[in-house]
Amino acid sequence: MFAFLRGVIAAKTLDAIHLDVNGIGYEVIVPHPVHDRIGIGREATLLTYCHIREDAFTIFGFLREEEKTLFVMLLSISGIGPKAAMSVLSSMSPSAFGRAIKDSDVTAFTRVPGIGKKTGQRIVLEMKAKLGQDAELGAILGEETFAAEEADDAIAALMSLGCSPLEAKKAAQSARKKLGAAATDEDVVRAALQSMARV
Repeated sequence: MFAFLRGVIAAKTLDAIHLDVNGIGYEVIVPHPVHDRIGIGREATLLTYCHIREDAFTIFGFLREEEKTLFVMLLSISGIGPKAAMSVLSSMSPSAFGRAIKDSDVTAFTRVPGIGKKTGQRIVLEMKAKLGQDAELGAILGEETFAAEEADDAIAALMSLGCSPLEAKKAAQSARKKLGAAATDEDVVRAALQSMARV
């Protein structure tokens, strides 16, 4: 269908914009961050995804390729339709989404309107599986950053002791800040464990 639409923003409704493309007005549903970024009267190019049903033809629009890719990936998850996928993108940036997947943070998804605990768990499980198979998704979600963190010996040691990735990262960062750059990994792990024991 349409790969993109370029035109002038003629109007904005609650969740959509009306794009005037050479005199033809297209209603395009966009994530809230996109809705907030573009103003009436300005030209915009929207990457589009067309959702076709027997009773409806809906166009979804995005400013960045990673937003559209993530939207399409979410649609591939059982129980996630366009409305739920758009709700996720309206509530989380691609980088925040990637962090939640990496940290298995189901709670981050349950904060999204329309996403319950079971659906959040399904998103985490299926996206983790896709990360290992899809290079494009890995790049969008910052897989290289994740790999760098896993290569951190102090964080890896804390994770082996039962800390979640998020807990290990926060504790190691806090310990390094207190101890200074000269601290060894052993010093960092010891200080991180002590700080967590006091919580």
